[in-house]
Amino acid sequence: MIARYEEDGRDDALDAPGLYGLDLAHKHLPEVQRVCGLAQPPVLVPVVDDYRQGMATTIMLHSRLLKGAPSAREVCEELRRYYADQYFVSVMPFDPTPPTIHANELVSTNRLRITVCGNAERISVTALFDNLGKGAAGAAVQNMNIALGLDETTGLE
Repeated sequence: MIARYEEDGRDDALDAPGLYGLDLAHKHLPEVQRVCGLAQPPVLVPVVDDYRQGMATTIMLHSRLLKGAPSAREVCEELRRYYADQYFVSVMPFDPTPPTIHANELVSTNRLRITVCGNAERISVTALFDNLGKGAAGAAVQNMNIALGLDETTGLE
């Protein structure tokens, strides 16, 4: 997919965001379902666009399919409690009228920011991160630090 974006004389359609994985069988669904303890895999439609780096991964959920049928605000508060002591992960306060999320906001960082939106029936959870910083290189350095007994932030911004 990346090669198509880097081609000389590429197709003009690549100048706009593109949806893919429309068979709704994305390779990460079993992992997401297992890690999140979901009874059903979520619906996930990835979007690719032409920017240097950065990623916004959004998963949509129906409250009634989650244990206790929590509202979006309740999911947000639970995630805020869960990640409260994490240096590199933050959860935005719940906002009934959230701003636009831009996938490249955390470029060149090892940060991951979670934003929960929605209402009592439908919930979206977006993880915003740099796909190179947090997703690959930064995560490798952070994991190495932990394995070596160093502070996890050593060498990372």
